[in-house]
Amino acid sequence: MDNWFKIELLFAKNLNITPVELGELEFYRVEYLLENYEAFVKEENKQYENQQKDYQKESTSQLPKQPKLDTPRLPKMDIPKMQYPKF
Repeated sequence: MDNWFKIELLFAKNLNITPVELGELEFYRVEYLLENYEAFVKEENKQYENQQKDYQKESTSQLPKQPKLDTPRLPKMDIPKMQYPKF
């Protein structure tokens, strides 16, 4: 019974079908409506994810590429050790 209330809420909120109208429908029609709504939501989510991926690709491609800087290598040098005078 708890699931039926969830179905009524879903239909009222997203499909604009009142509980009275839902009660007048045959059960198989309610099932078909639910299946079609689920498929619609899945397709909508896929399109949203694809849009997000496209947006990310576009935003990364528009960023200026920073050139790699080659740092010059310093030659190895022997540095003499400093000795302090003894007093």
